[in-house]
Amino acid sequence: MQLYLIRHAETIHNVGKVLAGTTDSALTNHGMTQINCLAQHFVSNSTKFTTVFSSDLSRARITAEGVCRAQVSPAGETPLQPKLTPNLREKDYGSTEGCFWKTPPPLPRPRDWVLPETKASMRKRAKSFFDELLLPILMRDPHGRQNIAVVAHGIILQELWSYFIEIFNPADTKVAPGICDTNMTTHHTKPVWSNTGYMTILITPHPTERAMLPNVMPNFAFVVLGIDDKKHLANLHRTRGGVGTAAHDVKQRKIDQFFR
Repeated sequence: MQLYLIRHAETIHNVGKVLAGTTDSALTNHGMTQINCLAQHFVSNSTKFTTVFSSDLSRARITAEGVCRAQVSPAGETPLQPKLTPNLREKDYGSTEGCFWKTPPPLPRPRDWVLPETKASMRKRAKSFFDELLLPILMRDPHGRQNIAVVAHGIILQELWSYFIEIFNPADTKVAPGICDTNMTTHHTKPVWSNTGYMTILITPHPTERAMLPNVMPNFAFVVLGIDDKKHLANLHRTRGGVGTAAHDVKQRKIDQFFR
């Protein structure tokens, strides 16, 4: 299995540097262009996805739909559609949703103050996603060369990564040669994701059987092939005049449409 962990495209909350969490933040015009670049990048690299999982929040869902739409389905086959799950939602920031990233909570806190989602809650969701959706695919065809995309959010992707590090044997968990990331010097440092940046992980049966260890996936090799890959954004520039950072409107027409 080759796994692609993808963060959603840019939103108005990302641009404004405020916490979105479970808020359905609108994608920007620049974010929609990022999706098109990402989708075409996979097509040009002949990356054919067999399954695409996505958070059910709109910014992830629309990103996943863009990736699916670009995939070419053989005649007679149903076009690829993302499988939505609330387990891939971003961290719920409670009463700080919509606040600036570095805004401290008020003291004393109001009676109706809602605390952010706990790390334990997020880890439980990451585990449920893996156990219920990813693991059955892996065990059904452990030698398969299928490509699986997971489109979600920065913090929940970090929790999913942390869960992987817990369950796979450390001796069989590696970063491919030539892969360097200043944000992840060790396996236990949480990586970061840019908008539409993706991590590529190869999970294959290990040729040598190892002793069973508690809470570890036995006999599987886990190799990181890419971290926050964003080559598809190399030649992308934001539209000036505030247009790029504005919320995307599906009714908007691009200027080139007027000159056809």
